[in-house]
Amino acid sequence: MGHCFAVMDVKCHEVTAVLAEWGKNDDYALKGFCRTGSKGFQRGMVVDEALATDSIARTLAKLKERTGKRIHEVYAGVSSTSVSITPSSGAVLLSRYGREVSLQDIKKCVEISSTIKVPLEKEALHRIIRGFSIDGERQVKSPLNLEGVKLEAFVNVLTISSSIVRNMAKCISQAGFIPGGFVFSGLASALRVLAEDERQKGTALLDISRDLTEVMLFRDGLLTECKVFPVGESDIHLEGSGIDRKELEKLAHQIVSLAAWPKINKIVLIGRAALMEEMVEKLENIFKIPTTVGSCVAKPFEDLPAARSGYIASLGILDWLQEEKNRKRREGNIIKRGFNRTLAFIDRYF
Repeated sequence: MGHCFAVMDVKCHEVTAVLAEWGKNDDYALKGFCRTGSKGFQRGMVVDEALATDSIARTLAKLKERTGKRIHEVYAGVSSTSVSITPSSGAVLLSRYGREVSLQDIKKCVEISSTIKVPLEKEALHRIIRGFSIDGERQVKSPLNLEGVKLEAFVNVLTISSSIVRNMAKCISQAGFIPGGFVFSGLASALRVLAEDERQKGTALLDISRDLTEVMLFRDGLLTECKVFPVGESDIHLEGSGIDRKELEKLAHQIVSLAAWPKINKIVLIGRAALMEEMVEKLENIFKIPTTVGSCVAKPFEDLPAARSGYIASLGILDWLQEEKNRKRREGNIIKRGFNRTLAFIDRYF
Protein backbone atom coordinates (compact mmCIF):
# COMPACT_ATOMS: atom_id res chain seq x y z
CA MET A 1 0.00 0.00 0.00
CA GLY A 2 1.26 3.50 -0.89
CA HIS A 3 1.59 6.51 1.36
CA CYS A 4 -1.67 8.51 1.54
CA PHE A 5 -1.73 12.22 2.28
CA ALA A 6 -4.08 15.18 1.83
CA VAL A 7 -3.57 18.57 0.25
CA MET A 8 -5.95 21.41 0.95
CA ASP A 9 -6.55 25.02 0.07
CA VAL A 10 -8.45 27.31 2.41
CA LYS A 11 -10.39 30.34 1.26
CA CYS A 12 -12.57 32.53 3.44
CA HIS A 13 -15.73 30.69 2.32
CA GLU A 14 -14.59 27.11 1.66
CA VAL A 15 -11.98 24.42 2.15
CA THR A 16 -11.07 22.20 -0.81
CA ALA A 17 -9.12 19.02 -0.17
CA VAL A 18 -7.69 16.20 -2.29
CA LEU A 19 -6.51 12.81 -1.07
CA ALA A 20 -3.57 11.32 -2.96
CA GLU A 21 -1.30 8.32 -2.69
CA TRP A 22 2.37 8.13 -3.62
CA GLY A 23 3.23 5.30 -5.96
CA LYS A 24 6.31 4.11 -7.80
CA ASN A 25 8.62 6.63 -9.49
CA ASP A 26 7.25 9.37 -7.21
CA ASP A 27 3.97 9.52 -9.11
CA TYR A 28 0.74 10.13 -7.26
CA ALA A 29 -2.75 8.69 -7.71
CA LEU A 30 -5.84 10.74 -6.86
CA LYS A 31 -8.12 8.96 -4.41
CA GLY A 32 -10.79 11.49 -3.48
CA PHE A 33 -12.05 15.07 -3.43
CA CYS A 34 -13.99 17.14 -0.91
CA ARG A 35 -15.27 20.72 -0.66
CA THR A 36 -16.97 22.19 2.40
CA GLY A 37 -17.87 25.61 3.68
CA SER A 38 -15.38 27.16 6.06
CA LYS A 39 -15.41 29.48 9.05
CA GLY A 40 -12.62 31.04 11.02
CA PHE A 41 -10.63 32.35 8.03
CA GLN A 42 -10.47 35.85 6.56
CA ARG A 43 -8.14 37.29 3.91
CA GLY A 44 -5.86 34.26 4.17
CA MET A 45 -5.57 34.43 7.96
CA VAL A 46 -6.88 32.34 10.81
CA VAL A 47 -9.14 34.76 12.68
CA ASP A 48 -10.85 32.21 14.95
CA GLU A 49 -8.78 29.20 15.96
CA ALA A 50 -11.69 27.01 17.11
CA LEU A 51 -13.82 27.62 14.00
CA ALA A 52 -10.84 27.19 11.64
CA THR A 53 -9.83 23.93 13.31
CA ASP A 54 -13.38 22.65 13.07
CA SER A 55 -13.56 23.56 9.34
CA ILE A 56 -10.36 21.65 8.61
CA ALA A 57 -11.41 18.66 10.76
CA ARG A 58 -14.84 18.38 9.08
CA THR A 59 -13.37 18.55 5.57
CA LEU A 60 -10.69 15.93 6.18
CA ALA A 61 -13.13 13.67 8.07
CA LYS A 62 -15.41 13.69 5.02
CA LEU A 63 -12.43 12.95 2.79
CA LYS A 64 -11.49 9.93 4.95
CA GLU A 65 -15.09 8.76 4.98
CA ARG A 66 -15.42 8.95 1.20
CA THR A 67 -12.16 7.16 0.45
CA GLY A 68 -11.76 4.82 3.40
CA LYS A 69 -8.09 5.83 3.51
CA ARG A 70 -5.98 6.92 6.44
CA ILE A 71 -4.40 10.36 6.04
CA HIS A 72 -0.75 10.45 7.14
CA GLU A 73 -0.08 14.16 6.79
CA VAL A 74 -1.64 17.32 5.36
CA TYR A 75 -0.06 19.87 3.02
CA ALA A 76 -1.79 23.23 2.77
CA GLY A 77 -1.86 26.28 0.55
CA VAL A 78 -1.32 29.59 2.31
CA SER A 79 -1.82 33.16 1.18
CA SER A 80 -1.55 36.59 2.74
CA THR A 81 -1.09 40.24 1.88
CA SER A 82 2.33 39.82 3.52
CA VAL A 83 3.60 37.69 0.60
CA SER A 84 6.50 39.26 -1.27
CA ILE A 85 9.47 38.29 -3.45
CA THR A 86 13.04 39.43 -2.80
CA PRO A 87 15.69 38.90 -5.50
CA SER A 88 19.05 37.76 -4.15
CA SER A 89 22.38 36.37 -5.33
CA GLY A 90 25.50 34.75 -3.92
CA ALA A 91 28.72 33.15 -5.11
CA VAL A 92 31.21 30.45 -4.20
CA LEU A 93 34.85 30.15 -5.23
CA LEU A 94 35.40 26.79 -6.90
CA SER A 95 39.19 26.87 -7.33
CA ARG A 96 41.90 29.39 -8.16
CA TYR A 97 42.64 27.42 -11.32
CA GLY A 98 39.13 26.25 -12.13
CA ARG A 99 37.42 22.87 -11.87
CA GLU A 100 34.13 21.12 -12.58
CA VAL A 101 31.02 22.28 -10.75
CA SER A 102 29.61 19.57 -8.47
CA LEU A 103 26.13 19.12 -7.06
CA GLN A 104 27.43 20.12 -3.64
CA ASP A 105 28.77 23.38 -5.14
CA ILE A 106 25.35 24.18 -6.58
CA LYS A 107 23.51 23.43 -3.32
CA LYS A 108 25.97 25.52 -1.31
CA CYS A 109 25.76 28.41 -3.77
CA VAL A 110 21.93 28.37 -3.74
CA GLU A 111 21.91 28.29 0.07
CA ILE A 112 24.23 31.30 0.22
CA SER A 113 22.11 33.12 -2.38
CA SER A 114 18.93 32.41 -0.40
CA THR A 115 20.30 33.96 2.79
CA ILE A 116 18.56 37.31 3.02
CA LYS A 117 17.65 39.63 5.85
CA VAL A 118 14.05 38.79 6.73
CA PRO A 119 12.04 40.83 9.25
CA LEU A 120 11.39 38.99 12.52
CA GLU A 121 7.70 38.60 11.70
CA LYS A 122 8.33 36.96 8.30
CA GLU A 123 9.92 33.73 7.01
CA ALA A 124 11.14 32.35 3.69
CA LEU A 125 8.57 30.00 2.17
CA HIS A 126 10.08 29.27 -1.27
CA ARG A 127 13.31 29.91 -3.11
CA ILE A 128 12.99 30.09 -6.88
CA ILE A 129 16.26 29.73 -8.80
CA ARG A 130 16.49 32.29 -11.63
CA GLY A 131 19.76 31.02 -13.04
CA PHE A 132 23.51 30.83 -12.59
CA SER A 133 26.67 32.41 -13.89
CA ILE A 134 30.16 30.93 -14.20
CA ASP A 135 33.06 33.41 -14.12
CA GLY A 136 30.63 36.24 -14.88
CA GLU A 137 28.98 34.53 -17.86
CA ARG A 138 25.22 34.73 -17.22
CA GLN A 139 22.28 32.71 -18.62
CA VAL A 140 23.61 29.37 -17.33
CA LYS A 141 20.63 27.09 -16.70
CA SER A 142 22.43 24.06 -15.26
CA PRO A 143 26.07 24.53 -14.22
CA LEU A 144 26.60 20.88 -13.21
CA ASN A 145 29.91 19.50 -14.61
CA LEU A 146 30.77 22.80 -16.31
CA GLU A 147 34.23 24.22 -15.47
CA GLY A 148 35.04 27.54 -13.88
CA VAL A 149 36.65 29.48 -11.08
CA LYS A 150 33.58 31.13 -9.53
CA LEU A 151 29.93 30.01 -9.46
CA GLU A 152 27.13 32.50 -8.79
CA ALA A 153 23.42 31.81 -8.26
CA PHE A 154 20.46 34.16 -8.66
CA VAL A 155 17.41 33.40 -6.56
CA ASN A 156 13.96 34.84 -5.88
CA VAL A 157 13.04 34.31 -2.21
CA LEU A 158 9.31 34.28 -1.49
CA THR A 159 8.51 35.31 2.07
CA ILE A 160 5.30 35.35 4.12
CA SER A 161 4.22 36.34 7.62
CA SER A 162 5.35 33.65 10.07
CA SER A 163 2.03 33.83 11.93
CA ILE A 164 0.12 32.72 8.79
CA VAL A 165 2.12 29.49 8.62
CA ARG A 166 2.26 28.87 12.37
CA ASN A 167 -1.47 29.36 12.91
CA MET A 168 -2.37 27.13 9.96
CA ALA A 169 -0.03 24.43 11.26
CA LYS A 170 -1.60 24.75 14.71
CA CYS A 171 -5.14 24.32 13.34
CA ILE A 172 -4.11 21.25 11.31
CA SER A 173 -2.47 19.72 14.40
CA GLN A 174 -5.46 20.44 16.60
CA ALA A 175 -7.70 18.85 13.96
CA GLY A 176 -5.74 15.64 14.57
CA PHE A 177 -3.35 15.63 11.59
CA ILE A 178 0.36 16.15 10.95
CA PRO A 179 1.27 19.36 9.03
CA GLY A 180 3.43 18.18 6.11
CA GLY A 181 4.34 21.55 4.61
CA PHE A 182 3.02 24.73 3.04
CA VAL A 183 2.94 26.19 -0.48
CA PHE A 184 1.93 29.67 -1.59
CA SER A 185 -1.48 29.00 -3.13
CA GLY A 186 -0.93 31.48 -5.97
CA LEU A 187 2.21 29.68 -7.11
CA ALA A 188 0.42 26.33 -6.82
CA SER A 189 -2.49 27.57 -8.97
CA ALA A 190 -0.09 28.72 -11.69
CA LEU A 191 1.41 25.23 -11.95
CA ARG A 192 -2.03 23.78 -12.72
CA VAL A 193 -3.35 26.59 -14.99
CA LEU A 194 -0.50 28.17 -16.98
CA ALA A 195 1.21 26.34 -19.83
CA GLU A 196 5.00 26.54 -20.12
CA ASP A 197 4.85 28.95 -23.09
CA GLU A 198 2.57 31.28 -21.09
CA ARG A 199 5.06 31.38 -18.23
CA GLN A 200 7.82 32.08 -20.74
CA LYS A 201 6.23 34.92 -22.71
CA GLY A 202 5.00 37.14 -19.89
CA THR A 203 1.65 36.26 -18.31
CA ALA A 204 -0.19 37.57 -15.27
CA LEU A 205 -2.32 35.09 -13.34
CA LEU A 206 -5.09 36.85 -11.41
CA ASP A 207 -6.89 34.77 -8.79
CA ILE A 208 -9.76 36.87 -7.46
CA SER A 209 -11.42 35.03 -4.57
CA ARG A 210 -14.09 36.39 -2.28
CA ASP A 211 -11.82 38.60 -0.16
CA LEU A 212 -8.33 38.41 -1.74
CA THR A 213 -6.70 38.96 -5.13
CA GLU A 214 -3.48 37.07 -5.81
CA VAL A 215 -1.42 38.49 -8.67
CA MET A 216 1.43 36.34 -10.03
CA LEU A 217 3.65 37.73 -12.81
CA PHE A 218 5.62 35.25 -14.91
CA ARG A 219 8.42 35.86 -17.40
CA ASP A 220 11.07 33.52 -18.84
CA GLY A 221 9.37 30.61 -17.11
CA LEU A 222 9.75 32.07 -13.60
CA LEU A 223 7.60 33.83 -11.04
CA THR A 224 9.24 37.27 -11.14
CA GLU A 225 6.85 39.17 -8.90
CA CYS A 226 3.72 38.55 -6.86
CA LYS A 227 1.38 40.60 -4.74
CA VAL A 228 -1.72 39.78 -2.71
CA PHE A 229 -4.29 42.57 -2.35
CA PRO A 230 -6.98 42.70 0.38
CA VAL A 231 -9.65 43.14 -2.29
CA GLY A 232 -11.88 40.41 -3.66
CA GLU A 233 -15.04 39.53 -5.54
CA SER A 234 -17.21 40.81 -2.69
CA ASP A 235 -15.59 44.27 -3.06
CA ILE A 236 -15.93 44.63 -6.83
CA HIS A 237 -19.37 43.05 -7.16
CA LEU A 238 -22.38 45.20 -6.39
CA GLU A 239 -25.39 43.11 -5.48
CA GLY A 240 -28.04 43.50 -8.16
CA SER A 241 -26.03 45.88 -10.34
CA GLY A 242 -23.06 43.80 -11.50
CA ILE A 243 -19.43 44.88 -11.41
CA ASP A 244 -18.35 48.03 -9.61
CA ARG A 245 -16.08 49.49 -12.28
CA LYS A 246 -14.65 52.13 -9.94
CA GLU A 247 -13.44 49.49 -7.46
CA LEU A 248 -12.13 47.32 -10.30
CA GLU A 249 -10.17 50.24 -11.74
CA LYS A 250 -8.74 50.98 -8.30
CA LEU A 251 -7.50 47.39 -8.05
CA ALA A 252 -6.14 47.53 -11.62
CA HIS A 253 -4.20 50.71 -10.81
CA GLN A 254 -2.44 48.89 -7.95
CA ILE A 255 -1.65 45.91 -10.19
CA VAL A 256 -0.09 47.93 -13.03
CA SER A 257 2.16 49.71 -10.51
CA LEU A 258 4.07 46.43 -9.98
CA ALA A 259 7.63 46.71 -11.29
CA ALA A 260 7.41 43.64 -13.58
CA TRP A 261 4.07 44.62 -15.13
CA PRO A 262 5.48 46.31 -18.31
CA LYS A 263 6.70 42.88 -19.51
CA ILE A 264 3.24 41.28 -19.19
CA ASN A 265 1.46 40.48 -22.49
CA LYS A 266 -1.49 38.39 -21.31
CA ILE A 267 -3.84 38.03 -18.34
CA VAL A 268 -5.33 34.72 -17.17
CA LEU A 269 -8.21 35.03 -14.70
CA ILE A 270 -9.28 32.38 -12.17
CA GLY A 271 -11.25 32.36 -8.93
CA ARG A 272 -14.78 33.52 -8.13
CA ALA A 273 -14.45 36.59 -10.35
CA ALA A 274 -13.92 34.32 -13.38
CA LEU A 275 -17.57 33.32 -13.03
CA MET A 276 -18.82 36.93 -13.13
CA GLU A 277 -20.51 38.04 -16.31
CA GLU A 278 -18.56 40.58 -18.41
CA MET A 279 -15.53 40.41 -16.09
CA VAL A 280 -13.12 39.36 -18.86
CA GLU A 281 -14.38 42.11 -21.16
CA LYS A 282 -14.04 44.76 -18.46
CA LEU A 283 -10.51 43.64 -17.55
CA GLU A 284 -9.46 43.83 -21.21
CA ASN A 285 -10.89 47.35 -21.48
CA ILE A 286 -9.06 48.49 -18.36
CA PHE A 287 -5.67 46.77 -18.87
CA LYS A 288 -5.65 46.88 -22.70
CA ILE A 289 -4.17 43.35 -22.67
CA PRO A 290 -5.73 40.09 -23.97
CA THR A 291 -7.54 38.38 -21.08
CA THR A 292 -8.84 34.82 -20.83
CA VAL A 293 -10.39 32.61 -18.17
CA GLY A 294 -7.97 29.95 -16.94
CA SER A 295 -8.96 26.31 -16.78
CA CYS A 296 -7.87 23.51 -14.47
CA VAL A 297 -5.76 21.23 -16.67
CA ALA A 298 -6.14 17.49 -16.08
CA LYS A 299 -3.00 15.40 -16.35
CA PRO A 300 -3.00 11.99 -18.06
CA PHE A 301 -4.99 9.38 -16.12
CA GLU A 302 -6.48 11.99 -13.78
CA ASP A 303 -10.22 11.73 -13.23
CA LEU A 304 -11.22 15.17 -11.97
CA PRO A 305 -14.67 16.12 -10.68
CA ALA A 306 -17.01 18.30 -12.73
CA ALA A 307 -16.33 21.29 -10.45
CA ARG A 308 -12.59 21.00 -11.07
CA SER A 309 -11.99 24.77 -11.03
CA GLY A 310 -12.50 24.73 -7.26
CA TYR A 311 -9.53 22.37 -6.87
CA ILE A 312 -6.98 24.36 -8.89
CA ALA A 313 -4.78 25.34 -5.93
CA SER A 314 -5.03 21.92 -4.24
CA LEU A 315 -3.99 20.13 -7.43
CA GLY A 316 -1.23 22.69 -7.93
CA ILE A 317 0.14 21.85 -4.49
CA LEU A 318 0.32 18.22 -5.65
CA ASP A 319 2.28 19.33 -8.71
CA TRP A 320 4.68 21.28 -6.48
CA LEU A 321 5.23 18.28 -4.20
CA GLN A 322 5.89 16.01 -7.16
CA GLU A 323 8.41 18.46 -8.63
CA GLU A 324 10.21 18.58 -5.29
CA LYS A 325 10.31 14.76 -5.11
CA ASN A 326 11.62 14.54 -8.67
CA ARG A 327 14.30 17.14 -7.92
CA LYS A 328 15.50 15.23 -4.85
CA ARG A 329 15.52 11.99 -6.81
CA ARG A 330 17.61 13.57 -9.58
CA GLU A 331 20.05 14.87 -6.99
CA GLY A 332 20.19 11.42 -5.40
CA ASN A 333 20.86 9.80 -8.78
CA ILE A 334 23.68 12.26 -9.48
CA ILE A 335 25.32 11.52 -6.12
CA LYS A 336 24.92 7.78 -6.73
CA ARG A 337 26.50 8.05 -10.21
CA GLY A 338 29.40 10.00 -8.73
CA PHE A 339 29.89 7.37 -6.02
CA ASN A 340 29.82 4.57 -8.62
CA ARG A 341 32.41 6.40 -10.75
CA THR A 342 34.65 6.67 -7.68
CA LEU A 343 34.30 2.94 -6.97
CA ALA A 344 35.12 2.12 -10.60
CA PHE A 345 38.23 4.31 -10.39
CA ILE A 346 39.34 2.56 -7.18
CA ASP A 347 38.72 -0.90 -8.66
CA ARG A 348 40.76 -0.04 -11.72
CA TYR A 349 43.81 1.59 -10.18
CA PHE A 350 44.06 0.21 -6.60
